[in-house]
Amino acid sequence: MKNRIVQLINSEGLTSSKFADTIGVQRSSISHILSGRNNPSLDFVQKILTSFPKIDPNWLISGSGNMYKSQGSPSLFQEHETDQSPVENQVNQPPKLNKEPISTPRPNQEPVLEMSAFVSGKQIEKVVVFYSDKTFKEYNPS
Repeated sequence: MKNRIVQLINSEGLTSSKFADTIGVQRSSISHILSGRNNPSLDFVQKILTSFPKIDPNWLISGSGNMYKSQGSPSLFQEHETDQSPVENQVNQPPKLNKEPISTPRPNQEPVLEMSAFVSGKQIEKVVVFYSDKTFKEYNPS
């Protein structure tokens, strides 16, 4: 990856100091990576990809493909369409919620925790309510 970072710096016409300033890291971090002392962290790679959105993540991480994204090539981090059936595409969909009315607690009253049928087959373990004054209260159904 060190060689790809050097290639990126040269391609963008930057010095290592200017590159460090551009991605928001200390100059010594760049020096340590380019000298081989340290390997780039995930945070470092994310900063490069955020600062240089035209860089292809596949290239930066694995060296495959071109340095710059092309219009039609999906990256490791982009979702791409598949030829799956609609049922298979729903695997990552959140569960459909029961549309039965739920009683809403009135202010200063304990919430009603009779929602175990809200998501079929699951029991509520804990409900945490966060208030605008930065406090919270936990409710455990009994």
